[in-house]
Amino acid sequence: MGESKMTDVIIFLADMISQWGIFGLLPVSIIGSTIFVPFAVEFFFPALLTSGVDPYLIVITAAIGSTLGTFVNYWLGHAGSKYIKRKVDGERVEKATNLMNRYGWFGLLFIITIPLPIPVDGVTIIPGIARMNFLWFSVVVFFGKLLKYAFFVGLLNGLLLLI
Repeated sequence: MGESKMTDVIIFLADMISQWGIFGLLPVSIIGSTIFVPFAVEFFFPALLTSGVDPYLIVITAAIGSTLGTFVNYWLGHAGSKYIKRKVDGERVEKATNLMNRYGWFGLLFIITIPLPIPVDGVTIIPGIARMNFLWFSVVVFFGKLLKYAFFVGLLNGLLLLI
């Protein structure tokens, strides 16, 4: 996606948040966690916090939406593993799959919860390729997102109290 189109999408999503508030966060979180429009949903948290939205509601809504968005990535990896191995350097895909098999859910949890506001959701294709159990994948991603977003909302909420 070109830079100008990506900017247009981000502006559209920001408008969705400003118009719908917490109800806009769910679709924004879903979209932001797919590989098609990757962005850090955390950037929308300050607007919601300053408008008086309950911090717990922000964390839960963003975690649910982001988890649903990663399902797209998982299933793309699962259904398209042969295609991905042909189009991307098969050796790189194999290395990533071996890492996934080696570190499993713990490695996925670590990557998902890294407290950096960067999109890491593209990594969620690898568990699909590696055929990680979908239930385990779902639980790990949800709790990882919950921890990450709780960290950011807590940090932002604390900073906003200082202002």
